[in-house]
Amino acid sequence: MWVFGDTFLNHPNAQHRGLLSDSWSFTDDLNAQDGLAGFHERLDSTGAPTMLYPETPAEESFNTDHDGNHCHVKPCGARVALWPAAMVADPDRHRALLFYGVISAHPGEFHSIGSSVAIWENFADGPRRPAVDPPVVPDHPELLFKQEERPFGAAALMKNRMLYAYGCEAPGLAKPCKLGRVSPADVMDRRAWSFYAGNGNWTPQLSDSAVVFDGQDIMNVSYNDFLQEYVAIYSRVLSQNVMIRTAPGLEGPWSDEVRAFTVFPPKDGGNVYDALAHPEYNVDGGRIMFVTYTRGTGPFASEMRLVSIEFKPR
Repeated sequence: MWVFGDTFLNHPNAQHRGLLSDSWSFTDDLNAQDGLAGFHERLDSTGAPTMLYPETPAEESFNTDHDGNHCHVKPCGARVALWPAAMVADPDRHRALLFYGVISAHPGEFHSIGSSVAIWENFADGPRRPAVDPPVVPDHPELLFKQEERPFGAAALMKNRMLYAYGCEAPGLAKPCKLGRVSPADVMDRRAWSFYAGNGNWTPQLSDSAVVFDGQDIMNVSYNDFLQEYVAIYSRVLSQNVMIRTAPGLEGPWSDEVRAFTVFPPKDGGNVYDALAHPEYNVDGGRIMFVTYTRGTGPFASEMRLVSIEFKPR
């Protein structure tokens, strides 16, 4: 599964939109050593890509009224965006958990409304965004984390049948990351979540939690059998470098970051913000890992590039 953020369409879709806040594709190519191919999309009646995360009726109405192609209500171009984050398999319940953020977007401005988890139980039907009980954000009952709280799901994984998720602050140059955990069965109950507070302690209060390392709001954390450590891979803020940290546990202590590689520069300059490792493609237990990133190739256009990283024995 591959989930993308803002997606500009060559032609308006069935709802007359030219911009989607997310889109997705999938492939059964499970060998990245010779590149990746065979991607498929679900298309609407016009042949345009479809969104993965379903909009609420209120979000759909707002986006239709303010859509730049057929604007009925000013400000034209304003929208509520659903930006994807980490995806995690929950095999005990035959489903996937999909983190996401809800964003209030005006031309040139983006503000978080909150973040949460969608649940995907049937591949044919797509995911759903269940309400949180009791609600955390009354006007948005599907949200687990408030506007002023960092969005969790920058990276996420299962360990010992517990769901762990990193939340990294989005604004600013520094991206300090905190760590939360919950039983997957209780993922939509905010009271069941706890957060790492340092020194082996966990707290139910996010405000009492500790920063475990500086990372990125798009990254991957996974256990690497070859290294016998956890590996975090992400792009450094405002740079063209992809970085790696390692740690014996999810809580740390995390190593200093090390540059893994420098990307092929975007065509018109700029930086790369979305380097992401794909441990499902690991070779030899993680001796070789694969990382993707997008590279700008022109106005509103980009390409995805695949890089292999090989670790040497220590």
